[in-house]
Amino acid sequence: MNFQVLPSWCKKLGLALFFIASILTAGDSFMDGWKNVPIGTNHYFKDFYGASVFHILYILPTLGLLIYLLSKERTEDDFIKLLRLEAYQITVISFLTIAFVFYIIKPETSFSLDWFLSLFMFLFLLVFHLKKQANS
Repeated sequence: MNFQVLPSWCKKLGLALFFIASILTAGDSFMDGWKNVPIGTNHYFKDFYGASVFHILYILPTLGLLIYLLSKERTEDDFIKLLRLEAYQITVISFLTIAFVFYIIKPETSFSLDWFLSLFMFLFLLVFHLKKQANS
């Protein structure tokens, strides 16, 4: 299983893209919490950027995480590939279990795709990091 098609320097690019785009898109949610108004009522940044640019900015954090995931480690060997495979397996099984439990408890619950993808990638990164630290 060798899905790492990007060189290791792309990890920095992915993280930079993730953080910059997250900061640019978090403004409206921050303003909702700061002014104690119902969530989703402020559209300062959405109006400033425009709807189409704001939609693209909302996709960029997920794209940044994907670039980070597809980048090689500095020392990519068979052990790292095995850890990556185990992390994928644990993440998929965890997410299927969580989705099943949510569906049993509250069937009308729905999640947006960007929320699901971002959380999946965060969980994979967490599991991969923990497995790598435990085996170092």
